[in-house]
Amino acid sequence: MHSSLFVAAFALPLALAAPAPGRLPGVVYRRQLNDTCGLSTIQQPVSTLTPPDAHNQLVLIALGRGTQNYTCADESSKPVSIGAVAELFNASCAVAGGGSLGTVAEDANAIGQHFFVDTTTPEFDIIGLGNAQVKKVENATAPQASDIPWLKLDAKDQSTAVRNIYRLNTAGGLAPATCAGQASGSVIQVDYEAQYWVYACPDAMATRRRKRSLGLPLN
Repeated sequence: MHSSLFVAAFALPLALAAPAPGRLPGVVYRRQLNDTCGLSTIQQPVSTLTPPDAHNQLVLIALGRGTQNYTCADESSKPVSIGAVAELFNASCAVAGGGSLGTVAEDANAIGQHFFVDTTTPEFDIIGLGNAQVKKVENATAPQASDIPWLKLDAKDQSTAVRNIYRLNTAGGLAPATCAGQASGSVIQVDYEAQYWVYACPDAMATRRRKRSLGLPLN
């Protein structure tokens, strides 16, 4: 992991709400997402998180690479989380084949983006699956104390294709213990990686495919 970066406080809110970067043609992304690589037989790493609803289907394991972001009120305070920004890469086949956390080709194209629309609302924008704003419903301590917790995230809008996202196999991302040496309002960015296990409703996925084939709006 790289060392933490410090940026001006005014720049981060714009970054958190920034639109997703340029993408490959949609057909390429759909081909990547439809290649399940045997995901139906994969079991999550053991944790205390509640399993997904049996009706929902694991459709993607994405590797997220980015920063967890924190702010400091003053030098005597503790850092407070204000969200995260990460690019997402398709790690489904790598994980299904027994690969480790970061097993994605260095030249792999991003298939989406994870960011926060405000300091408390995470969003995932994934080609083929659409946009999903989520809320944290459970957390579990990571196996290594130096890594951010594992999470269960549920879609705020249950009409979207994506219903659950689990943040698992995390690496890095924890805030410093204190704000010592930081100016009031400063922002700390801490590099992290994580797997995002994405579960979708098969019926909603079928509806999206039907709308797409008819040229209708997906939302």
